[in-house]
Amino acid sequence: MRYCILIPALWLGYVIGEAQKGEIPDWLKDYNFDPPRECSSNPAGPLNPRESEARCPLLVDDETVFERHSWHPWTYPPVCVEAEKATDPKLCVFTYTKLRGELGISIITTPETAASGIGVLDDPDENWEEWRRGRRPLTISEPPPYEIRDLRNKGMGAIANRTIRKDEVVMHQYPVIVRILDSRRWKQQDVLKLLHRAAVQLPPKEARQMMKLAHSKGGYIVDDIINTNAFGVVLGDADHSGLYLDVSRLNHACKPNMFSRFSSTTLGMEVVAYKDNLPLNFLSEQRQALVREWGFNCTCSLCTSPAETEISDRRRGRIQDLLAELDRPEIRNHAAVKKRVDEILDLCNKEGLAAQVGDFYTIIAELYSNMGDLDLAKKYGELAVGELTHYAGYDHQRTRSATLFLENLRSKSRV
Repeated sequence: MRYCILIPALWLGYVIGEAQKGEIPDWLKDYNFDPPRECSSNPAGPLNPRESEARCPLLVDDETVFERHSWHPWTYPPVCVEAEKATDPKLCVFTYTKLRGELGISIITTPETAASGIGVLDDPDENWEEWRRGRRPLTISEPPPYEIRDLRNKGMGAIANRTIRKDEVVMHQYPVIVRILDSRRWKQQDVLKLLHRAAVQLPPKEARQMMKLAHSKGGYIVDDIINTNAFGVVLGDADHSGLYLDVSRLNHACKPNMFSRFSSTTLGMEVVAYKDNLPLNFLSEQRQALVREWGFNCTCSLCTSPAETEISDRRRGRIQDLLAELDRPEIRNHAAVKKRVDEILDLCNKEGLAAQVGDFYTIIAELYSNMGDLDLAKKYGELAVGELTHYAGYDHQRTRSATLFLENLRSKSRV
């Protein structure tokens, strides 16, 4: 029986937290679960965000719970641990079980970061989100065009159950656990205690699904599951790890048929179909070293074919050489730059590096700007924003940086 394994590219307002009566102990019966709103954080809209930007986000920790008699908007009161240095912030676990109406999410971060990123709990304004996407509404496949199966020596994985078209959004998920990436300021045993609390406070269905995910490095199992399966995400401008249940079931390959698109505004992760392509501009040994960090050796068709590996490494090495040449002052004339740009784009096409072309366009735009050719700089800046919006996401940091650079170019042109 023929089937297609889904394999992704590697990248890495006001919400009411309703507490169920059975969740409230006697000593909290008099607490106010819906206090007057002191602050507002709503990065997911509305169409005119200036009103909400004028207000501050509401900070919540284990001390404010007693001061305000509320932990709004979180479902449970946050549990926190102190940093090893008195000048560093606390680390807390925040859980919300009504995300998008029925989903659970536990976030391990500082109270300041949780407050600044609290807008991820809000449902985004559909009109605003469509506008940010460039008038392209988000359409998710229903029913899902995949199912989770046991792939024998590859563990559980996602299998396509029908034809999936190019640019089709196959999955759109939110993380069940988000954890601050750099936790060195707090004791490791304290961080693990918070991680255990984060898992226990999830809705039972999601907690059970999470515990069935692969783990590879040993130690506390929830920590191991996150280290094995999590993606890099951004919350409140700080780097975190995000664990997505079904997205974690997608098998890695250096020649994938899917790419992931992350939104820092909502924490949503989209998995989108495109033609087979390679995720990173790495040579074979670099790719193998990277995937070993996730506890496995890559046995995809590219990595197990010496002939294909040799050709791919030669092309990728040439791309790296050409990019290095563009840094040389003597190369910075229009004829020399165009020659190298054309060759790089041809190599990217042959290697299937569609998801990286936007970053390359950004480099070329900056190069032409430094050469004083604002027209060509704007041309490639616009191409960069278009490609990055599609492949990285409309609010990804790479897209935001490219958009800001393009706006600066346009301002220079008007002077």
